[in-house]
Amino acid sequence: MKKENQTNDIIKEQENISRSYPTVFIHGLGGWGEEDGMETKLRYRYWGFSSGERDLLAHLKNEGYEVFNPSLGPFTSAWDRACELWAYLFGGKVDFGKYHSETYGHLRYGRTYPGVLKDLGRPGPHEMINLIGHSFGGPTAILFVDLLWNGSEKERACTPEDQLSPLFVGGKAFINCLITLSGANNGTTFADFFGEKGIKALAGVIYTANALAAPTPLMRLLDFHTDQWGIMSRSKYYPYGMPSLKNRLNGVQRLLNQRLDNVGYELQVEYAAEINKGLRPCPSTYYYAFRCCRTHSDGNGHQVPDRDMRRILKLWSTVIGRYQPNKLAPYGFDESWLPSDGIVNVKCLGAPFSLPCLKYDPAVPTKPGVWYEMPVEDKHHMSWVGIGEDEKALFSFFDDLYDSFLNNK
Repeated sequence: MKKENQTNDIIKEQENISRSYPTVFIHGLGGWGEEDGMETKLRYRYWGFSSGERDLLAHLKNEGYEVFNPSLGPFTSAWDRACELWAYLFGGKVDFGKYHSETYGHLRYGRTYPGVLKDLGRPGPHEMINLIGHSFGGPTAILFVDLLWNGSEKERACTPEDQLSPLFVGGKAFINCLITLSGANNGTTFADFFGEKGIKALAGVIYTANALAAPTPLMRLLDFHTDQWGIMSRSKYYPYGMPSLKNRLNGVQRLLNQRLDNVGYELQVEYAAEINKGLRPCPSTYYYAFRCCRTHSDGNGHQVPDRDMRRILKLWSTVIGRYQPNKLAPYGFDESWLPSDGIVNVKCLGAPFSLPCLKYDPAVPTKPGVWYEMPVEDKHHMSWVGIGEDEKALFSFFDDLYDSFLNNK
């Protein structure tokens, strides 16, 4: 009987793998992945937000699915994170691009990775993959798919062919499905509220702390991936020595002087629009934007947090629910922008504004190359990763996600 059960388990696992492509989970701002000490040392999981038995990715692996949880820069730009993701998947040295690195003033090359899916794109079980991006993981995944399909005209124009990263060539259609969970796909007015001076001050605190803590064990818990800026280089994948404190602080200043290579600015609506305007969807990829809301009208033209909004998000959602900047009038800003999930306006959680989209209807078959905006759910920004969620409900949501969207088309 025991042998028969083992055989059944193997058959079940093979069936699951055969009907689903691998899925890469992309964490959000301030998040962590499989290489960070938060996972390896503290065993505190981003996907499940627990140090106990609630481990979402372990659950999916037990179901027979192949999943990956890369550690990307928690406070670096979508472009830099996308370049890291390419190296993580295929192996080799991170190439941020000749044009990009020279334009924004950081090193062109970064860490060297062994590669977890070197056969990606070839016929077989790794012919395609799925991407799930939470929060700022949404813009990261969107830009990654865009680079895969469209490449970068600027990188191709200024880089010798034999030195050009395959990421910038274009023509790669091996993303089966892209799902964003409360993706900051169009920024958030919470970032706009701080203004450029406020964003620069907040970013300065974060990156200066990174520079000061770089030589300490603290960075083993959360690797900031700021090697390209010369701020830190504590990594088994990065063989160069630690820069001096002076050079690290100089790197901080260079980073703060940038706008389109700085996550603080990328989260503002106008800068997100600048990045998104050149996007073109891959015609073979399915796109879904999952959205949620936990605010309601106070009857006076503002939005206030629901009673069951997480405490840390109540202040932030109150700011979003009252802030009405005139500078966003060109983007169609009105009171419909005030509802939020606690961190991002519901209006901004959908498809990039520059791209056509449809409202998802389960009765109508979806098509690749088109964004579908999902019905707004009663959740907050961090519900998707497990905060405040029942384990059974969390696991069931992702099981349904596989059955409805991620399994092979």
